[in-house]
Amino acid sequence: MSVIVTLRAPNIRNYFTFRSYSTMEWTLPKLVKRILPPLDGTLHKGQAGRIGIVGGSLEYTGAPYFAGISALKVGADLVHIFCSTPAASVIKSYSPELIVHPLLDQPNAIDKITPWLERLHVLVIGPGLGREIDTFTVVSQLIKLIGVKQIPLIIDADGLFLITEKPELLENFSSPVILTPNKIEFERLYNKLSTSAGLAELGKNVTILRKGQTDELLCYHSNLQWKINTGGSGRRCGGQGDILSGSIATFLHWAINSSNKIEIGVNVDKMLLLSSLSCFAAAKLVRLCNEKAFKAKGRSMLAVDMIEYIHESFQELYEN
Repeated sequence: MSVIVTLRAPNIRNYFTFRSYSTMEWTLPKLVKRILPPLDGTLHKGQAGRIGIVGGSLEYTGAPYFAGISALKVGADLVHIFCSTPAASVIKSYSPELIVHPLLDQPNAIDKITPWLERLHVLVIGPGLGREIDTFTVVSQLIKLIGVKQIPLIIDADGLFLITEKPELLENFSSPVILTPNKIEFERLYNKLSTSAGLAELGKNVTILRKGQTDELLCYHSNLQWKINTGGSGRRCGGQGDILSGSIATFLHWAINSSNKIEIGVNVDKMLLLSSLSCFAAAKLVRLCNEKAFKAKGRSMLAVDMIEYIHESFQELYEN
């Protein structure tokens, strides 16, 4: 299985072509291998990733679970889920591995969530969030606080709906922001940003991973953009996007932690490079999980079946 990723570089023949599983010095899968934390006993609990998931409501409890458990299965050490009160017990019942905080609908929610932010390496906002006005008010305040604290942020699902309504929330972010829209979410966002600046209006530190039959990465520097259409299947079950967002979170922490090991020989913004690499690593992984689960279950495939293939797919892609 081969992937061709084109990174456009204006000063060197306009582009580089990277072929995965080739003998070329710079390939994205090889760069992923450079960021993997060692399993030799030298790290203490938490160093491989403390991830926060903001989401989970009365109607939607599965999405934050899928995002959180995927972050753990990829290799994060701890996952904290910040949800509304009705969702907490349900999410806890799915897995004892998840640390669940029923705070989103509590009085003074921001004051109660803020102390936890200091412990988290990356935050994911959106899985199962719902669209209650009160919830969006709290999350809007939270996004502003995340920007001040310069915590890397991934936004998916209903979090994208909020950003589409209030794109100004991402103004002045200096830490990485990754948006993961599907086709409809992307079109809604694109139509909202009708100025001549288009998607660039969101900010120079924002990376967009447009999901679909072909996954496509878009960012301020066109030389970091790529497309992937290998793997995957025709089955579009709920939860796949949540698996992706949780996986990106873990890879993003690893990439930032290993930023000194990541170079491509082109002068680009390092944080955008790390965001691009993290999205590639997670997209490749999730597409392979989808392919394997579909071969085993066909039309009966569910997101939970994909999770069972994370270990096998990870080894095949990045540990061989």
